[in-house]
Amino acid sequence: MTASRPTAAPYYYISHALPSLGDPWLRVFHTDLQEEILRRLGPGPGHTGVLPETSGALPSPDDWSPTPAMRCRALVVLLTEDYYRNPRTVRDLALFRRRLVWDQDQTGRPSPALVQVLWDTRGLPPQEPEAVLAPVGDYTASGLARLVRTPHSRGGYLRVLRAVVERVVAGARHSPPTMTQQDLNLTTTPGESGMPHIPFSAACTAHRQFAPVRVTWQPTHAVPPSRPEPPEREASPHRSWFSQPGDDERPILRGPHS
Repeated sequence: MTASRPTAAPYYYISHALPSLGDPWLRVFHTDLQEEILRRLGPGPGHTGVLPETSGALPSPDDWSPTPAMRCRALVVLLTEDYYRNPRTVRDLALFRRRLVWDQDQTGRPSPALVQVLWDTRGLPPQEPEAVLAPVGDYTASGLARLVRTPHSRGGYLRVLRAVVERVVAGARHSPPTMTQQDLNLTTTPGESGMPHIPFSAACTAHRQFAPVRVTWQPTHAVPPSRPEPPEREASPHRSWFSQPGDDERPILRGPHS
């Protein structure tokens, strides 16, 4: 992965499994999120987020084409029951988690750039430990979508929105390095929980040579064979310094003091 971040990288990217054209409340949330970030940080192209326009055709499981999740400084995940069933959103989450893992391996600290929001709690597990938490009962019970479209819940919606903004700003400040197309084609994720396998791309690896499998070390020059050690002669249990040698024993050589 590259350690540089392109200037065109989105400040945040909203990953969701909702029909954008049929959900006006999603656009309301995106507009409010963008305006609050610009109010805190000031206007500028580097502070602009992205809300994707979904299409009718879903990508295949082996389709790992480029996605803004490879470059965005923070990923905002709107959790719904369909999020983990949609290949597009599963791909977004898998690639961004790969960036987080790579960043933690290099820096030794986790990045808060993954911002998960309870959008609709129906069908979700009872506990989402990584989700944004806020002391708003309707948010934890039903999700942020209900607060957006309920006028009398405006106060609770704004509290959750500010909590999301805090997480996005903190995550963008410690954003993981971006992922390039080459990283995408050469990335695999075996055995990591929550991350599907990303296959190699044959088109990008056909002309590459990879290191061979590790083999046992072999010497580069001839080594003379080692001669076996002669067996040690076991001393007689009854022999002493002054005793006479037996038939199969050598005499004890006495020094000048003898």
